[in-house]
Amino acid sequence: MTASPPPGESIDGIIASVRYVLLDFDGPVCDIFAGITDRTVADRVRKLITGQGVTMPDAITRTPDPIEVFSYAATVSADLAARVEAEMADQELAAVPTARPAPYVHDLVTSCRDSGRIVVVVSNNSDRAVRAYLARHGLDDRIDLISARTSPDPARLKPSPYLIQQAITGVGASPGECVLIGDSTTDMYAASQAGIEAIGYANRPGKQASLTATGAAAIITSLADLVLPLRAHPLPN
Repeated sequence: MTASPPPGESIDGIIASVRYVLLDFDGPVCDIFAGITDRTVADRVRKLITGQGVTMPDAITRTPDPIEVFSYAATVSADLAARVEAEMADQELAAVPTARPAPYVHDLVTSCRDSGRIVVVVSNNSDRAVRAYLARHGLDDRIDLISARTSPDPARLKPSPYLIQQAITGVGASPGECVLIGDSTTDMYAASQAGIEAIGYANRPGKQASLTATGAAAIITSLADLVLPLRAHPLPN
């Protein structure tokens, strides 16, 4: 469980200085769309838009990302955005039974708690789906706070810092006490805007460069890379 070479700071240096570990959900906690693909969800919400007689731009008709479709819906009307968000939430909840846990996520959460750290989930996915997944996999009593999608306003989602700032306020932390673990460039941007450090989780080949370019202070290729540093740096009671 040796940490991958970081682009800037050492993993140990970052972990030693933080009390609050913020985890993105889809990626660092699980693959929510392991069974029901994100493209399937995107196709379902696209039907809501075309059903209103709206002609979508080519980029929106092709994207596999439901969040991009949701963001487009908000440019059409608030009512359409609300309908799309509700359908997305239903589909994400339906995906929970087939979601695949990220390797070593339970070890990571246990190591955080055993070392005196607070664990928070910060997600663009719906609050309902996040809570259902955590309960199904026995993590609900180990997560101190969830800051996830509850609004039909896509402007509140990452790369906006809104959800991270909400999480920081919710646990009574200061930005310097926090680190975000995320697997996307939107996570890195949001962390930067919120004034906290981010560790990029390059869980697929080719991610390291983009995560580094968008602000990752360090890179890991496995959540196991964090377990030993967490154990090596317990916080005083």
